[in-house]
Amino acid sequence: MSIPAIKTENLRKEFGTQAAVKGLTLQVEQGEVFGFLGPNGAGKTTSIKMLLGLVAPTSGTGALLGAPLGDRAALARIGFLPEHFRFQEWLTANEFLELHGELLGMDSRSLYLRRDELLERVGLIEFRHKQLRTFSKGMLQRIGLAQALMNHPALVFLDEPTSGLGPCWAQACA
Repeated sequence: MSIPAIKTENLRKEFGTQAAVKGLTLQVEQGEVFGFLGPNGAGKTTSIKMLLGLVAPTSGTGALLGAPLGDRAALARIGFLPEHFRFQEWLTANEFLELHGELLGMDSRSLYLRRDELLERVGLIEFRHKQLRTFSKGMLQRIGLAQALMNHPALVFLDEPTSGLGPCWAQACA
């Protein structure tokens, strides 16, 4: 039996007297696609932040890739694109992905190959030398997706992944 990608038991997060997440129990298997759906304020982003160790749960337990929430080795195997991202807009697409590859500890050869592969995959190869400040919202979303995939992650978290994408991209055409 394989280790679940995500497993939680009664995960809860309170901000003061307000419960943002109440008793989240779930199990997502490796290779499975899972999405949180719900209205604004339902706790979707807070749940993701707890899973990624960005916000401590008030109670409950969880594991990613078989390791407790916050485990650094497990987090190194995860890709993440937050809902509200701020990129270094003075960098080119190449420089942006190179920076993230360096932060991930990738060797130069692997970094450049992966950068080019991902720019091609997200349809931005022809914009590789353009500064991010010149990108549309949809283009920024796509470079963010490339960034989240740089380390060949075993698990990927995408918060509002189709925000700003045109209909073709929102339907995963490429």
